[in-house]
Amino acid sequence: MKDPLIGQQLANFRVERLLGQGGMATVYYGLDVKLERPVAIKVIDKRYKNEPAYASRFVNEARMMAKWRHENIVQIYYADDIQGYSYYVMEYVDGQDLSTVMSVYTDEDELMPIKDVLRIGNAIASGLDYAHSQGVVHRDIKPSNVLISKDGRVLLGDFGMALEVRDGSMGSIFGTPHYISPEQAKRSADAVPQSDLYSLGVVLYEILTGAVPFNDPSPASVALLHITQPPPLPRSINPEISPAVEAVLLKALEKNPQNRYQTGAKLMSALDIAFKTTGSAPKMSLPPLPAGVPTIRRSETSIAQIAKRDVPKAKERTFQRPAPELPVVTSTKDRPQKRYGWIYFIILLLVLLGIGGWYFMQGGLPFLKESVTATFTSPPPALTVTPVQPTQTFAPPSATSTEPLPTASSIASSTALPTASEVSNTETPAPSPTALIVVPTIKYPDGNNFTLFWNETSFHMLYRGRVARSFSGFAFERLDESGQPTDRFTGHRWENGNYTNFPSKYCVSIKIYGDEVPPYIDPLDCSGAYASIIQLRPDEHRGLFFWYPKEGSTEFRVLWVGEEVARCQIDAGTCEVYIP
Repeated sequence: MKDPLIGQQLANFRVERLLGQGGMATVYYGLDVKLERPVAIKVIDKRYKNEPAYASRFVNEARMMAKWRHENIVQIYYADDIQGYSYYVMEYVDGQDLSTVMSVYTDEDELMPIKDVLRIGNAIASGLDYAHSQGVVHRDIKPSNVLISKDGRVLLGDFGMALEVRDGSMGSIFGTPHYISPEQAKRSADAVPQSDLYSLGVVLYEILTGAVPFNDPSPASVALLHITQPPPLPRSINPEISPAVEAVLLKALEKNPQNRYQTGAKLMSALDIAFKTTGSAPKMSLPPLPAGVPTIRRSETSIAQIAKRDVPKAKERTFQRPAPELPVVTSTKDRPQKRYGWIYFIILLLVLLGIGGWYFMQGGLPFLKESVTATFTSPPPALTVTPVQPTQTFAPPSATSTEPLPTASSIASSTALPTASEVSNTETPAPSPTALIVVPTIKYPDGNNFTLFWNETSFHMLYRGRVARSFSGFAFERLDESGQPTDRFTGHRWENGNYTNFPSKYCVSIKIYGDEVPPYIDPLDCSGAYASIIQLRPDEHRGLFFWYPKEGSTEFRVLWVGEEVARCQIDAGTCEVYIP
């Protein structure tokens, strides 16, 4: 159905096309017919048409904001309530929003350059301090409301939430949950200037770590986490962050507004000093990184360069790198009862020590002795020995060869064997039957187990563990003949509205689809339980097919948060992976 506003003219402004739509208003691209310049026109939702007092107040406040002049705030040109529409007109910013820019860095497994982090933070903070000096609280600071123009300007936009909170009493007006302050999560009317600074702190936290501090499929659960839980330590997600920078972020995210930085200038001054005085963080001895940890690699591409690209606008935050999950206690009734737990623990410990002592006096624990013997008499289970496969030359097996014959599936996935005459004419000698390739030992043999299955047209990964692990921690890379990575697939692509972490006993899948493709495999172990299935066309996404049989490539590697944890032979069709 055609939008009735497109093609109409409101005052001096002709509505030309839709730019976006939110819960309270619709934004259009328009043209100022008198000054011949592009504009953005924000039209308030029709449900307020029968509330003339609200529409009048909205227009009056927009007109008041039109008097503002600040280099980091989108300029409002005009506001009116005519033809049954309440609207205001603002400058059109040609570029990208911060959400889209952050998604580009995420897709490239990189984090934003520090100088751009500071430039964005200073721009937002300066704009907020100006708005607060005018008595206005923004109430909805988030990456999609920060615009980066092609000429490099950083502007704070969409003060719609500030306008839509009527006399400070519309408690139903709710900010974006992942960036909302604790006091706003309780009641929107309680928002204060420091509420905007908390949201700015969340944005900085996400840019510097690659993860929002709180994440959950339920908006209400996210809001509750902001109210009840301390944020995960930034250094537990990105160890390269210095203690001084971490301290600034944690102060910005204090639950009590009075304990935060009281102005944006003070927040950014503290962050700037923290970066200058500490440099890079000293190396720490940390436990295995939690789920959702990004690959720590700073990009050399500036936000200005990305803003000039023709990049599709990012969807409302999908949070490719979720922060570690935290338990939520909703009431005292749900709190674990620990009154007698320590007594039971001590009694159990004494019993176990007594049993262990008796077995020790009898010559040791029999099952422990058996385990130790097996450890030293058997070859390491993680060490795999595979005969070398020459790239182009094949030698026929001798009559006394004990090597197993290739299976039908392995023959189908490889090129045809040359004839004996072809072999005899090759200059490259056949490899020695004793030449071996040693596959690296599994680094985390006691970790969480994933099983990979694949054929030419589909790839499946089954999670057998119980502790939540994120999709985004994984990356897969094809290796060429020289061992260099080529085709690459990153796990965050599996994230969707229902799942950002692996459910236990679930699979995820990649399928190549087209007019003529061989049958997919459907592993029985998956039992039809899939958390995410991605379908890709071969003519558009070939660079993602890391497992597909390809000349000059015999294996791919599996990375977990940037660390290689497994190598898989492409012609094997299956592989076991263990991560912390």
